[in-house]
Amino acid sequence: MKTYITGASGKLGRHVLRFVDAIPLVRSKKGLPNEMVTDFSAASLKGILKDADCVIHLAGSMRFWDAKEMHRTNVELTKGIVDNSPENCKIVFASSIAVYGKKLAEIPADEATHTHPDSPYSHSKFEAEEIVRRKKGRHAILRIGTVYGPEFGDYSNILRMLEKGKMPIIGKGANRVPFVHVEDVAKAVAASVGHGQGTYVLCGESRTQMEIYALACKELGVAPPKKHISFWMANLMGRVQELGARFGRKPKLTREHVSVLGEDRAFKWERAREELGFEPRKIDDGIKEMVKDYRKERMAIVPLLRSPSPPRLP
Repeated sequence: MKTYITGASGKLGRHVLRFVDAIPLVRSKKGLPNEMVTDFSAASLKGILKDADCVIHLAGSMRFWDAKEMHRTNVELTKGIVDNSPENCKIVFASSIAVYGKKLAEIPADEATHTHPDSPYSHSKFEAEEIVRRKKGRHAILRIGTVYGPEFGDYSNILRMLEKGKMPIIGKGANRVPFVHVEDVAKAVAASVGHGQGTYVLCGESRTQMEIYALACKELGVAPPKKHISFWMANLMGRVQELGARFGRKPKLTREHVSVLGEDRAFKWERAREELGFEPRKIDDGIKEMVKDYRKERMAIVPLLRSPSPPRLP
């Protein structure tokens, strides 16, 4: 089976390449095995994908503050892949649970739950889903939860804030957060190449915001956070940072981030388990792994900070 993959140089993509033999499509050389450079124009894609049996489409934008960029990358790029691949070519598309909206129609939600995209990001993902669903008879649309893993720097920042006692609880902290480990998602993506048809939810067990912080703090050896910040205030802070992005400052907090941590969301994944062999690990084990990696990273930095300054030249 001839399989191509977009987004192979990303965090999820690199994991997927461990489990499936696929040819990476890249805009510039990344040093990946068998990679093919393309500008993703119709002519280029049509020539490259003429023998494709499957395309794993992971590439997309999470610049939550830039609606135009998300539409260009999440919607237009998907359309280009779909329109310029063979009719019987299967598309494995990385979507998001964001398409259900911030307030779920039912909890726990599953593939049949009513969708309600309510942000530029969720709208772009849902529109891309519709393109795949409408134009490709063979497809697997993967609605992926909040991905975490040792390589995700945003979580290192959260661990750092927890360690220093500076991480606030958004709202009451009783809301459930749908995390899923990057390696578990990668295995399901790889399985989707040869199995499955239709839409699948890929999420792990949902634990409350306070439970997640407590698990991390236990591993860090510090007390769990006690300070609360209102959801409204956290959302305002995210909005202010998004506005700052117009001046070239990448926001550390966005309204999408606030929703991930502060909204109550839980999902069922039975269909993915039965048809793709998806089996998410326990969040306890995932957090232990991340804290272990965080400590290694910190220990690597400390010697650099303590190293003596170089002598000044006369």
